[in-house]
Amino acid sequence: MSKLESIGITEKADPTVNKRWLDWVKAGKPAVLVTKMPRLLLPMVSSKDNVIVHCTITGLGGTLVEPNIDSAEVSLRYYHEFCRFLGADRVVLRIDPIVYVDDFRGALKSLAAEAEGAVRISFVDMYPHVRRRFEVAGLVVPQDSFHMGYALRREVYEALGRPEVCAEPGLPNIPCVGVKACRVLDVEPSQVRGGQRRDCGCLSNKVELCYPPPKCTYGCLYCYWRDE
Repeated sequence: MSKLESIGITEKADPTVNKRWLDWVKAGKPAVLVTKMPRLLLPMVSSKDNVIVHCTITGLGGTLVEPNIDSAEVSLRYYHEFCRFLGADRVVLRIDPIVYVDDFRGALKSLAAEAEGAVRISFVDMYPHVRRRFEVAGLVVPQDSFHMGYALRREVYEALGRPEVCAEPGLPNIPCVGVKACRVLDVEPSQVRGGQRRDCGCLSNKVELCYPPPKCTYGCLYCYWRDE
């Protein structure tokens, strides 16, 4: 019988960089592990019954936008390895964030077509410090506003077959730690928690495992961490 308990998540840092989550998972507690480097995470995960893995693959690995991330080809290979190891219901193909829609329409569809289970998307948030990074790198700034325009986001959402969406205004959002995750992990859902960013519907079960979080070392230009 499911019971009300906390679900750990690695949102603040990549679990291949910050390994504070290991003791939690080894103790048999439920967790959602979100990584941009499935190649490095796979040998670290030995438990099958208490984890969900989100493999974040944007198609920009190895470019100036994600300079220290594996290529999509490599990451997809390890995404499929995770599906074989955990089962497709416990592995999410996460295209997060979507940065250049105009240039990557076809690539995004190709990525989504690789999914054995759920696909999850979000769009780049253009913080002032993120904008500066793109400008310094000599890259086209993806958008003028903080959020990508609704019409474009909606177009992508429909074109990708209405995937799961993470905290995007105007689109139907499915939280990372919500009823679906609770069902997979056999945990009783709690109430939606307060004090979180707008449009996030995560439950109060959710506990950050990478805390206090060090700044990630992968150097993605869109990272919300401010430069020191």
